[in-house]
Amino acid sequence: MASKKSTGLKKPESIKADEWKAKKWDELVKGRAFTTVDIPTLTMLVQWYAVLERCITDISEAEGSVAYENKIGDYKPLPQIGVMKQASAEIRALNKQLGIADGRDVVATPAQGKTSSVLKLVQTRRQERKHASI
Repeated sequence: MASKKSTGLKKPESIKADEWKAKKWDELVKGRAFTTVDIPTLTMLVQWYAVLERCITDISEAEGSVAYENKIGDYKPLPQIGVMKQASAEIRALNKQLGIADGRDVVATPAQGKTSSVLKLVQTRRQERKHASI
């Protein structure tokens, strides 16, 4: 399969069909050098973000309540809490797999794309911290 820059990645139909997911896709690929090989992983990442967003919406609609009373009178945490934990873990793992560093990542240039060495990345980050402290 030929490589494409992320700006030319073809969005899967499941992503295109949902406006929120399409915007999240655009946000994730903007300024990053993904290839067509990354499309399935990016798709899973967007889906997990959508799950997380849905849980947040559900909890907000429950007026911030994080527990419910079951039929026998016991209080239980909302199922969305557990789902949010799982979604968060999946998002972190997929971000790591894709080389996304929680919004602090450096925009990849062709010379420092996915073939960058660890040493080069460490040196770049040290320089950034040095400039930021000045």
